[in-house]
Amino acid sequence: MFDALCTRSQPPTLWQRLADWIVNARSHRVICIVAGIWILNGFDLALTIMSNEHGMIHEENPIARQVLLMGTPSIALYKIGLVLIGSYPLLRFRSARITEMASMIVLLVYAGLAVRWSTCYEWYYVAFSGSTELLPEHLSSTITMQ
Repeated sequence: MFDALCTRSQPPTLWQRLADWIVNARSHRVICIVAGIWILNGFDLALTIMSNEHGMIHEENPIARQVLLMGTPSIALYKIGLVLIGSYPLLRFRSARITEMASMIVLLVYAGLAVRWSTCYEWYYVAFSGSTELLPEHLSSTITMQ
């Protein structure tokens, strides 16, 4: 009886409930992973639009090339449509183990793409500013400015 009085349980905090929600079920984890995929795709969309406006990209995919030529609204609709179509099976079958693994692979691919975009803009900055001051050490040491 004394133990029951001393160990009065506190209601779980919001963070504890959120952590329990994520850990308790595979479907919850897949929902969180798909949300991450959407966030990274938003990043990809913004950088695609900026690159297209600056003339930095040349698209080899003929369908995507036509979409890029139509302008920013068409790029956004195209990208959102593709991600929506790709998200549907992941969310529909979210309780399957293979879906969790596939979602994680897609998330990792888009994380790699985000790193690639970052590197692209670092090189773009060097090419058009003539300065290597803001680049990381490993990149600035490989560039010789004239």
